[in-house]
Amino acid sequence: MRFLSRFGGSLLVASSLAVLRASDASACGGCFHIEQGESTQVTGHRMVLSISKTQTTLWDQIKYAGNPSSFAWVLPTKGLVNVGLSSDALFDDIAQNTQVSVNSPSIDCPSCATASATSGGGPDPAGDHGVTVVASEVVGPYQTVQLKADDPAALETWLSDNGYALPADVKPIVDAYVVEGFGFLALKLVPGQGVDSMRPVRVTSPGAGPVLPLRMVAAGTGAITPVTLWVFGEGRYEAANAPNVKLDESALVWDWDSQKSNYAEVVQKQLAASKNKGWLVEAGEPASTFAYTSPLTSLVESDPSHSGYGDPNDPMSHPVAEVQADVDTLFAGIDPSSLWVTRLHAELSKDALAADLQLGVAADQSPVNRYHVTPKTTGTQP
Repeated sequence: MRFLSRFGGSLLVASSLAVLRASDASACGGCFHIEQGESTQVTGHRMVLSISKTQTTLWDQIKYAGNPSSFAWVLPTKGLVNVGLSSDALFDDIAQNTQVSVNSPSIDCPSCATASATSGGGPDPAGDHGVTVVASEVVGPYQTVQLKADDPAALETWLSDNGYALPADVKPIVDAYVVEGFGFLALKLVPGQGVDSMRPVRVTSPGAGPVLPLRMVAAGTGAITPVTLWVFGEGRYEAANAPNVKLDESALVWDWDSQKSNYAEVVQKQLAASKNKGWLVEAGEPASTFAYTSPLTSLVESDPSHSGYGDPNDPMSHPVAEVQADVDTLFAGIDPSSLWVTRLHAELSKDALAADLQLGVAADQSPVNRYHVTPKTTGTQP
């Protein structure tokens, strides 16, 4: 499965994107086509959110079906944001460190083992027909533009004139963000850049912004959108304006014949019971920065060409510097001795995407265990 990079739903703050083709994934807040009439559907997101008192950054990978070369991204932002390049390796590293493990009960069997499971432009004070271009720069293979508009119609005109085909059902969402005082980050591939050059992008804005702009994420999605969200911060986070779902461990069953559990089915059933509006905290625990930085730096040092950092065709690119900038951003402003990583999952309906997700520090700061032993089994026991 291959990840390419895209832009989309960010917080009030920042966002990082990556894109997958066909049954793969990519990142974006609002995914738009460069031309009208093209059909592409977002089928899932993986997001990473780093929250501190000084800044907030969001990385986002989107899974979609369609042609990624036709994608462009528009993200609601607050204030001037900083855009940087990331790598799919970051998502894989975080996923590995927070992986949920479900094991079978122990067996009293001495003879068998237990089965388990870069040029920039200045502000444009004059604006462009009611839209102010706050900043414009090339970041890797992307052309990025930061916009501010007081008139929703003027913004829609600017997007259309500059190659962003705004779907009719998304216009009211964009209009609402304008009225609420948001700016926007628009991103697309630089002309002549191929899909193979796409990479995840991170977007950082000043201040703490524990809000996920799900309204914009709704662009291009189907009836149900799976989202896995990791939150890095000082404490365990949970949804503040949506149901929080707790795993029903009593429903877990280990199948000896297939050598796996029904964890995915249990989670899906519980989220469906919340009318697909709830968020399951799959894991939440204190963490060490070393556990996340060491695998990435080792990968870059041992195999830079396959790390996703740097450009193998550009002798001036520096993979080591890029990965360092990525992990520095991940932990920026967070006290290492107070670092927690929370893993949340949701299967969101269209209704759930009608409001931005507010995140808050959980009142109960006890860890959420990600290691489970099923209380029940089925099939032929070894």
